[in-house]
Amino acid sequence: MPVSKLINVRVPSALQKELQDMSRSEHVPISDLVRDSLREFLAVRKFRKLSKEVRAYARKTGFVTDEDIMGLKT
Repeated sequence: MPVSKLINVRVPSALQKELQDMSRSEHVPISDLVRDSLREFLAVRKFRKLSKEVRAYARKTGFVTDEDIMGLKT
């Protein structure tokens, strides 16, 4: 199992209450909720960055819209 590191994060009281409420209702520890949320957040950020890079390259090669891409024959 990979080594875990402890990090401290300050959150507003309202957010802490929401986390506690969700933790209770879903029977999931807060740390699991935070870990899952952080994984999802990072994946979305990586996807957006990659998408931006690919879009720039695609425009240079003449692909501007999704329809341009979908019209390609493989």
